[in-house]
Amino acid sequence: MGLLSQYILDKMALDYESQILLFDYDGLAKRSGALRIADKEGFQIIEYTDPEEFRYFYELKLRDNSKIKIIVRVTDEKIYVPYDIRKRYYNVFVDYASVFPRLDPVELKKFRHIDLDLLYIAYQNYFGDILGPKATRKFIEEEMFSKRNADEFVDIVCGRIERCLKEKLSYRDWFETARDWARVRLMVDGGFSGKDVKQLFAKINGSFKVWMLENYGLLSASTSVEGPVMVHKINDYMLSKSQKIALIVIDGMSLENWFTVLASCPDLEYDIETVCCFAMVPTVTPVSRQSIFSGKLPVSHNDAFSLKDEEKEWVEYWVSNGYRESDVYFGRGMEVDLPHNIKVAGIVVNFIDDLMHGQIQGQKGMYWDIAHWARSGQLKMLIGNLIKRGFDVYIASDHGNIEAIGQGRPKNEGVLTEMTSLRARVYQDFAMTEEVEAKFRVFRYPGTYMPKDYRYIICDEDTAFGTKGQSYVCHGGMSIEEVIVPFARIKGM
Repeated sequence: MGLLSQYILDKMALDYESQILLFDYDGLAKRSGALRIADKEGFQIIEYTDPEEFRYFYELKLRDNSKIKIIVRVTDEKIYVPYDIRKRYYNVFVDYASVFPRLDPVELKKFRHIDLDLLYIAYQNYFGDILGPKATRKFIEEEMFSKRNADEFVDIVCGRIERCLKEKLSYRDWFETARDWARVRLMVDGGFSGKDVKQLFAKINGSFKVWMLENYGLLSASTSVEGPVMVHKINDYMLSKSQKIALIVIDGMSLENWFTVLASCPDLEYDIETVCCFAMVPTVTPVSRQSIFSGKLPVSHNDAFSLKDEEKEWVEYWVSNGYRESDVYFGRGMEVDLPHNIKVAGIVVNFIDDLMHGQIQGQKGMYWDIAHWARSGQLKMLIGNLIKRGFDVYIASDHGNIEAIGQGRPKNEGVLTEMTSLRARVYQDFAMTEEVEAKFRVFRYPGTYMPKDYRYIICDEDTAFGTKGQSYVCHGGMSIEEVIVPFARIKGM
């Protein structure tokens, strides 16, 4: 549970109040995760959008029902809430002005993608006067990221992760852990915090490996209203939500990378909902990105280790779901020229994947290069152009990345040469892998969702197949940073 969500839940007094009128004008209750926790506590969340519609529902279902646990959420301050309704419920206000009274609320609203827990810590550590717009912006851009605030943030979030690892975790719990870990990594890799988190990294991925080997095979049957649980379900999810669709797949982008993009684009004037999903393992582009565009598991692909059919499979998916072939576009790069008739567009952006393979400064270098790219405005322009054309825009990743240390290179006998990776190797079923397994820190992956006539060897912990002792930013393995990736829906103005 985050700091701001705990503050909001305390204000709502869920232990004592069962019928709450929540004025959430700036969306803090939803963005902080407080509403999700309230839902788990058995509260029904009702959006108050139309006074007459709510009045009908109130008279029919709520007036004489004092036992129901309900939160009526008002998000628009212009919508009238009658006096008798206000009097009936426990009233709670959680907008910027009430939660951060010494900061300028208008300026705060401009930072749509701010880390609310970090802001909350920075505000609790601030003892100065009321700040105007200019001073509030400076506070957010500079003071909020001070070493004191960043270190406190890392300590609190790492403590939450440690406690979570002691429990029996579901895939939803791993999503939350992955998000928390990405936020910690951003603070450390960005140079804001000097905390050493290597031991926690080892704990997380040790537990995650055990969980994956036991539970990963069950995920293809899992569904969630929040988003696709696995990347091969992204198409199905978009189809259920939109008619005119643009999917931007940023190859190799981890959750940390995505949060870096959001943190570096304060002028990205869209509401963005980010959820998590599981990539395919091995976490390499031919396996996982092909599953995104085809909507299929790798075992169903004609060639699970090649991208030669990804455009064809993208088109086939949408044609099989009622679109014409001429409605569907597939392209690459930040500058795309879509024909006027296109209704479904798939766009591959290779910037981050290209960046990692040439990275010599590790994850810290990744942070600064991605932040610079985000500030260039290229992605913002691409999103804006698609929204102007009437598309619902989604952003996905096929796999994340990790900083790993080379442990030498095994011989290539029996390896599929087009599917070698610094973190994974795929062997023909006749190949002898015992020597590799004995000599290197690796484990045999059972090939869940993959073709069964191959043998899959994955580097353990933070190791890679490369020059001994050399640091790489790479992928292919089964760490939480490689496997759990972002999926975002962009909402226009």
